[in-house]
Amino acid sequence: MSRGPGETLRLIRSGEATTRGELLAATGLSRVTVGKRLDLLLGSGIIREAGTGSATGGRRATTFVFDPAVVVLAAALDAVGGCVAVVSPHGEVIARHDIDTDVSQGPEVTLAIIGAGLTALMDEAGITVDSVAALAVSLPGPTDPVAHRLNDPPIMPGWDAWPVLDSLREILDVPGYVENDADAMAYGEASTEPDPTHPLVFVKTSAFLGAGLIIQGRIFRGLDGGAGDIGHVHVGGEAECRCGRAGCLAAEASGAALVSRLEHQGRGLTHIREIHDMIDRGDATAAAELRRAGELIGVVLATVVGVVNPAVIVVGGAMASPELVAAIRSSVYAGTLPRATRHLEIRSSRLGEDAALVGLARVAIDDLYSVESVNERLGTDE
Repeated sequence: MSRGPGETLRLIRSGEATTRGELLAATGLSRVTVGKRLDLLLGSGIIREAGTGSATGGRRATTFVFDPAVVVLAAALDAVGGCVAVVSPHGEVIARHDIDTDVSQGPEVTLAIIGAGLTALMDEAGITVDSVAALAVSLPGPTDPVAHRLNDPPIMPGWDAWPVLDSLREILDVPGYVENDADAMAYGEASTEPDPTHPLVFVKTSAFLGAGLIIQGRIFRGLDGGAGDIGHVHVGGEAECRCGRAGCLAAEASGAALVSRLEHQGRGLTHIREIHDMIDRGDATAAAELRRAGELIGVVLATVVGVVNPAVIVVGGAMASPELVAAIRSSVYAGTLPRATRHLEIRSSRLGEDAALVGLARVAIDDLYSVESVNERLGTDE
């Protein structure tokens, strides 16, 4: 077992051991050593006492909980628009504001808008700089997990290899994190599951399409951040994609594709969400287009199910609706063996627009309070 207060914190955060007695039993360490580790964690404000647990033959044992007095600043961007937020270490969105961004304006303009939005939000929420543990941003493009830079993002001209982390440090000199938007959403949604270690696939259905994968409780990013890039899987058709090819899933079934198809059929609309209003008013054409999009997305997800065998597929983003989820579900079931879907749940997002914000906070907190990070800050007793 890993030594040091970091391992003690891991046991407390996971719920495996939250009292002195449970920690003694779980670690096999002496009472003195466990006491020293708890004192370090208490003294640094990482944990606190939270009442008493069940009695063990005498007085009730004190329970310890993870509760640092810090926040994470998060910014979640879509191709057009986004939001900034203050998030607690437990994934509670304390305050948030929408921001007017367009990633096609380039990184300098966009990051400046993020900085201004965060500054205004901190002032409004009364957040001081010394209480900020990290700054995390999600972007609608593949992010290299080693370099932490965007890797040839098809809808983000000028962003390729841009030093986003360096730019974030200019906004605020705290640890920074950069994630793909669908990955962040997936990680947020995984926190709502009874067992967050079960494999989960999150499908972002917005102006563009993407997916995030959670494997064994961690974001699976692939070799260079390209995992989950379902929008460029070929599904047939003649619509030209932004990548330059024809027949990509994004060109046939994304929100941008639906808006374009409906406009060509005489339906005037300015935002993807208006499709749902049209369907509610009984527009059969809009309903048919949304159903077709869901079926195509489900065809691609059927292959993902066959490869990953997830426990859950979560559908989120501006296109998400009961009708879309139903179309995806029927297509997935039709394209896979019953064994692969026997225990599969396909549902809408529980966190909605907060999914990426919660996921970003989790990414930052899980790293800052990992076993290794805590041991590095507080030392070990080896």
